[in-house]
Amino acid sequence: MTLQLMRSFGAKASWTDHRITVAPAPYRPPRAFRVEADWSAAGYYYAMAALARSADLRLDGLFAESLQGDAVLAELMAPFGLHTHFEEGGIRLRPVAAALPDAFRYSFLGCPDLAQTLAVLCAALGLPARLEGLRTLRIKETDRVAALLRELGKLGIEGQGRGNDAGDEWLELKGGARLPSPPPSFNTYADHRMAMALAPLAMLGPIRIQDPAVVRKSYPEFWEHLQHLGFQLKTLSARE
Repeated sequence: MTLQLMRSFGAKASWTDHRITVAPAPYRPPRAFRVEADWSAAGYYYAMAALARSADLRLDGLFAESLQGDAVLAELMAPFGLHTHFEEGGIRLRPVAAALPDAFRYSFLGCPDLAQTLAVLCAALGLPARLEGLRTLRIKETDRVAALLRELGKLGIEGQGRGNDAGDEWLELKGGARLPSPPPSFNTYADHRMAMALAPLAMLGPIRIQDPAVVRKSYPEFWEHLQHLGFQLKTLSARE
């Protein structure tokens, strides 16, 4: 994505095998450029809409012609009854009645930041899932494969994850999420995406998110925006 942006402004840059080459050449004079919103962050709202089954949600700043690998989200969420309507300046989500597939399987090699969102969504829907192409998830802010297994296990989800001979990493999940009483308390492991990916589980009932301020890394207004949508949030003390 970085190289495509550089080339759009006149840079001579290429990526061959494991080598990036940038030739000495100036950028073009300034021109109009539209900065997109974040497709990774949009995934959390797609998950909420999928769990709501009835919603009319507009997300501004997302476009069909995108450089972001996570723009595949629009295609990825279609089997969950979510059709993405591209409008002037953004998208609109309106879930439609649709039978879920018998199982979900996808390689996230080109969009690893969506993996946690889809894992949590499949668990919430009770949809057996196999997520592949997760080789980078072990070395993110936390070991996201292990973190997902641990936190979804609090809901009764059975799972396993390991690598294969090709050096890939995969995660398998089965079972339907059951919110225990008292509400489960989810660890976020200093990982902003763990906090936001788990948040849609509030569609099923009360949950607790530890260290909610971790979202400041990429989306500081996340909890504020959830309140705008009608979610009820309460800050708890360490003793509660």
